[in-house]
Amino acid sequence: MNNGIVKSVTPNGTFDGAYGLMYKFEIEIGEHIGEYASKSKDQNKFVVGQQTDYEFVGGKYPKIKPVYNKPFTPNKSFNDNPERQLMIVKQSSIKVASDLCIAEGKTDLNAVISKAEQIVEWVMGKKNEVNYSEFMDGKQKQEQDLPF
Repeated sequence: MNNGIVKSVTPNGTFDGAYGLMYKFEIEIGEHIGEYASKSKDQNKFVVGQQTDYEFVGGKYPKIKPVYNKPFTPNKSFNDNPERQLMIVKQSSIKVASDLCIAEGKTDLNAVISKAEQIVEWVMGKKNEVNYSEFMDGKQKQEQDLPF
């Protein structure tokens, strides 16, 4: 990444690119001169006299590209959405429940959903005490640190 004051912006023709008609500009910033392609005939990324961040790609056909500094803004609604969190817990719980039911020889959907609901309740803190016999279904009980 470079930073400099734009010395000149000169239109340099058009071409058909992957995104339609593109406008070429010869840009001079600091000691760099390169070509910039824009969708807009009146590009505003490089303005004479303004200081800007840019990327210079040298070579036979040097290019100058603007640098986009997107400010970091955490999306609180993404992380704080309780419905979304519940859906994530349900998805992982249904997978664990199906694996447990398969291991126990149960293949009906109701058994999987019942076990998944038990796991969701435990994960979401709605059920703090665990009755391990609910999870073992009469099989030999073993000391476990997880309720499923």
